[in-house]
Amino acid sequence: MDGAATAEGPLVDGTGSFTVSTEVTLDGAEVATWDVGRAGQVVSQRASDGSTWGLWYEATGTTTVLDPDTFEEILVPVGVWRFGRLNADGTHVAVTSDEAARPDEPVRLTGVYDAQDQVVKLYVGTSQNGDGRVVPSPPGSGVFTVGGTTDGESWTRHLPGRIHDVRVWAGAAASSQQISELTSD
Repeated sequence: MDGAATAEGPLVDGTGSFTVSTEVTLDGAEVATWDVGRAGQVVSQRASDGSTWGLWYEATGTTTVLDPDTFEEILVPVGVWRFGRLNADGTHVAVTSDEAARPDEPVRLTGVYDAQDQVVKLYVGTSQNGDGRVVPSPPGSGVFTVGGTTDGESWTRHLPGRIHDVRVWAGAAASSQQISELTSD
């Protein structure tokens, strides 16, 4: 695996309110080969039993479409973005994107955790997707990862693609407008 990174931390207190945002471009050819249910970690903070919190892509299938340039059928991945808690066994409590993720196109993903209500929210662009979900968040080990996660010994859940402009703030963003202000250059 290449293109992953860690930072000792914790970057944010996983039991306190925070906001995390990044821009991601999935490698469509690579994720088209994935089995249904396979997850690729965008960013996360570790817990002893998975991720205290994370943003990730999950494959839900593939579809065949006609390539407008070559007029040949091509296999296109179908999957969703998620924000919440991803357990070591692959189960999760998370908010899911309203629409399928678009491979090979950059997208801004923002996750918000409101510790007062223990609710996570997912924004794709500046639009909230789905309803907030209650996710009690245990403290993590403090290792922050980008592009995959580590079980302490080896890398897992590698996400093929480009991840950049990772931003993390203490405190929960309150609205789409505030997210727009936080993430604009």
